[in-house]
Amino acid sequence: MMIQGVLGPIDTAELGQTLMHEHITCADWSMRMNFGARFFEFDQVAEIAAGQLGKAKALGVRTVVDGTPVNLGRDIRLIREVARRTGLNFIASTGFYYQEEPWLYFRDEEEIYDLLMGDCADGISGTGSKPGILKAGVGRGGLTPLLQKVLHATGRVAKETGLPLFCHHDPSTAAGGAILDLLASCGVPASRVILGHSGDTDNLEYLTAMLERGCWLGMDRFGFCDRELGLEPRVDTIAALCRAGWGHRLLLSHDLAAYLAFWDSWETTKHSDWLHLEEDYTFIHRRVLPLLEERGLSRADIDRLLTGNPCAFFEGVLKKTQEWRPTWASAPVRYAG
Repeated sequence: MMIQGVLGPIDTAELGQTLMHEHITCADWSMRMNFGARFFEFDQVAEIAAGQLGKAKALGVRTVVDGTPVNLGRDIRLIREVARRTGLNFIASTGFYYQEEPWLYFRDEEEIYDLLMGDCADGISGTGSKPGILKAGVGRGGLTPLLQKVLHATGRVAKETGLPLFCHHDPSTAAGGAILDLLASCGVPASRVILGHSGDTDNLEYLTAMLERGCWLGMDRFGFCDRELGLEPRVDTIAALCRAGWGHRLLLSHDLAAYLAFWDSWETTKHSDWLHLEEDYTFIHRRVLPLLEERGLSRADIDRLLTGNPCAFFEGVLKKTQEWRPTWASAPVRYAG
């Protein structure tokens, strides 16, 4: 099956190990336009990203899903440049984040729908690169009237195009059910939806309830183990869900950016030792996989998490639970790095 990559269609058989939610950068365009190199330098960001992602490639990663929405500074030319430099498959997204923006607030749903459909039909920003996934976001404020409008427009695009959808969500608000309900009203089945950042909680009752609805869970914030929830509880939660037979619906990633301009200063970023960070795009391979092994997952189980599950998600295949029972490791498995 072919899906859209930033440099052209990708056969799902060629996805390989896939990081399902990362960013090259999140850097506001108005800041870039007004402050130039004081805030952002294209070539340097590309160099940093390519260097960091080259390390992930050396550990087996073949595909990166860039989940940057339009209003967090999506830069399709930067993503294409990093794809060329690294030789990795990149899948871009289209959609909007959850901030209450006047640029969206005063637009009706039809205009938002048309903007997103334009990306899907014609390509992003005149490049010809088409999104392979849709992006939405619901924050701690829940489904505000604006977000209901935006998410409904995005759901209609998902229904029309057949693209899957990733939704940023805060599991502490238990908003997953409401998100799935709204998307279902657009004709989008839960099996085409990732409830992102589900790894920020160890509430197994809530996570299991969402899985029973039929969606996928993004265990995708391993770049933020110093926030919300630590590394060990995140790994324990994944292992517990795998033991319960839900491993076939979990997707791993970091949610990192080579330059995250929310709080990182550009001067600090570009002068940092950016090739030798503890939390980078290799963190899952270096730190998470050995811990999953210690909790009983075999190499085959881990390969399913990193390779089989992303492929099944993009192909729209939902395997039966009993087909994904962990084959508990009988001996330790070691990973490079």
